Amino acid sequence: MTGGPLVFTWQAAVVAALFHSAPLLVKSARAALESVDRSYERAARNLGASEWTVFRRVSLPLAGRSILAAAALAFARSLGDFGVTIMIAGNIPGRTQTVAVAIYDAVEGGNGALARTLVLVVSAVALAILYLANRIAPRQVM
Repeated sequence: MTGGPLVFTWQAAVVAALFHSAPLLVKSARAALESVDRSYERAARNLGASEWTVFRRVSLPLAGRSILAAAALAFARSLGDFGVTIMIAGNIPGRTQTVAVAIYDAVEGGNGALARTLVLVVSAVALAILYLANRIAPRQVM
């Protein structure tokens, strides 16, 4: 991209998906970071670590699996995004068309077989991501 407008580009589709799924990621990541045992952070500070070092070397690794699981769920959510993508990136086949928009086009064009195939593919990908997110997330012990 040469500094032109972002609208109607594949980069716009990425930005739209990012902004649409960011609240899910941020809320989940915040919960993961708040669940970190503060005694580890206090110990690191007592040993002279700066706040940035405590975050980078203690908090982030302890919450890392949960944050990764949240990122996977946010990505799965962005797969089904429609409204924001079509408004910002448009629907240019081969350039800015996402799976959700392609499904819409296939249905509108009377190509039910393609629409069903795309639905099955995106559903399988979303289920695989959900499975992966559940495998990544740490187990809670009661």
